[in-house]
Amino acid sequence: MSVRLNIDTIVTDMDGTLLNPQRVISDYTMEVLEACKQKGIRLIPASGRTRASMRPHVERLNTGMPYIGGNGSEIVSPDHQLIEQLTIDLDLSKELIARLAGAGFHVQVYGDDAFYYAKECTASENYKRSSGLRGEEVGDLTKFLTFRTPKILSIGEPALVEKMLPIMSREYEGRAIFTVSEVNFLETEPLGASKGEALHRLAAMRGDILPEKTVAFGDNLNDLTLIQFTPHSVAMGNARQELKESAAYVCRTNAEDGLAHFLEEYVL
Repeated sequence: MSVRLNIDTIVTDMDGTLLNPQRVISDYTMEVLEACKQKGIRLIPASGRTRASMRPHVERLNTGMPYIGGNGSEIVSPDHQLIEQLTIDLDLSKELIARLAGAGFHVQVYGDDAFYYAKECTASENYKRSSGLRGEEVGDLTKFLTFRTPKILSIGEPALVEKMLPIMSREYEGRAIFTVSEVNFLETEPLGASKGEALHRLAAMRGDILPEKTVAFGDNLNDLTLIQFTPHSVAMGNARQELKESAAYVCRTNAEDGLAHFLEEYVL
């Protein structure tokens, strides 16, 4: 028999975790989350997506709680207003764009409700479909960029992502944070912008989010700091091995509604 977890807050990644491979929340998962809500258990989505891309899913969930976007660069109110946004210095962004594009990546930056890139390609088209965001080809991205962005996304072959993650982390240590959200996504965020740090800041703002009363779910490297927030950490069955080794539990895959099955067994 499973041990019942005495928790009042669920914090979860979205893609690869809460969302199934079709990038939707299944009806079964919605039913389980509604049952949790009826018991007074709160839900906080925490995604690599920016708030505009998260919004349709958050509205369906109707959590009434703040949520975390941009891998921790954004803390957003229940009515989708920014509570806090961390951004990358403009000159540093331009330097990073040139460095990453030169390494062979398709590079994107983010505004309020859109993303921008140098040239239309398969990566930009696929991202439009998966994110629901408006994408805009702008030519020279370094010349176009006149605002501070909450994140830079570099899309490339998985081997290139794995190669460049330690290189960029070393080269820009103390200036920016690098992580992986999908096998072909190398994410760049400002200092302080990890999901775990954002959750700690949100917990400090509210005063009612306690690690020992929280369960956290994730599947990729950008979720590592998130699951480290709580002793009740859960890696998805489809998670990277590093996450599985760090988590207290491993549940079924996102294709099998692993999050919902875990909540039904250990929480409800």
